[in-house]
Amino acid sequence: MMEFGKEIAKLAENLLELLSENLGLEKGYLKRTLAGGDGPDDKAFFGTKISHYPPCTRPDLVEGLRPHTDAGGLILLFQDDVVGGLQVLDNTGRWIDAPPMKDTLVIDIGDQLEAISNGRYRSAWHRVLATDNGNRLSVASFYNPSLDAVISPAPQLLLQPKEGSELSLYPKFMFGDYMNVYAQQKFLPKEPRFEAVAALQY
Repeated sequence: MMEFGKEIAKLAENLLELLSENLGLEKGYLKRTLAGGDGPDDKAFFGTKISHYPPCTRPDLVEGLRPHTDAGGLILLFQDDVVGGLQVLDNTGRWIDAPPMKDTLVIDIGDQLEAISNGRYRSAWHRVLATDNGNRLSVASFYNPSLDAVISPAPQLLLQPKEGSELSLYPKFMFGDYMNVYAQQKFLPKEPRFEAVAALQY
C-alpha cells in the first residue's frame, strides 16, 4: 500500500504540472501553492481512502452518498471494475453516469484548484447512488493543501475589468479554515463556504 501511495502521489504531481502549464502558470506553481511554500518543511497532504458501498435491497428508498464537491486539490479515484453508481452533475444540471471502466482513473478537481485557477477549473458536484447489484469498492487518493497553506487565485489569472482594476472571483484564505467550514457545509452549495472564509479577511 505504501508503494501504491508513492506512485499515485507522483502521478498527482505530474497532473498538477500539466494543469499549471495549461493555465499558463510557471512550473511548480500548483504544487508549491498546495504545499504552502517551497521550503523543506512545506508539504501538501496526501492520503488514500478505501470506501465500501454494500448492496441495498431498496435503493429507491436510500439516497446513497449525497451530492457534494471535494474540498481539497486533486483527487484520483479507482472505481469498482463492475458495480457502478458514481454520477457527476454536468453544466446543464443533469446527472450523468461515470460508468466503471477497468484499469482507469477518474480525476476530480477540488474546491482549492477552483479557487487558485480563479474559476477556470471547477470542482465537480458528484454523488454515489445506492444499488442492489453487488458490493462497490472505491479507492480515492487526495492531494490536498497543507492546513496552513494560504489559498487565493493566481495573480496571473485575475480578470481585468474595463475600469482596469483586477478582479478576483475567490477570496484569500487558509485551507484549515476552509476545512472547518466544509465540515459543517459539505452537502450545501459551495459559494457560501467561500463567503465564510472571505469574512475572516487575510
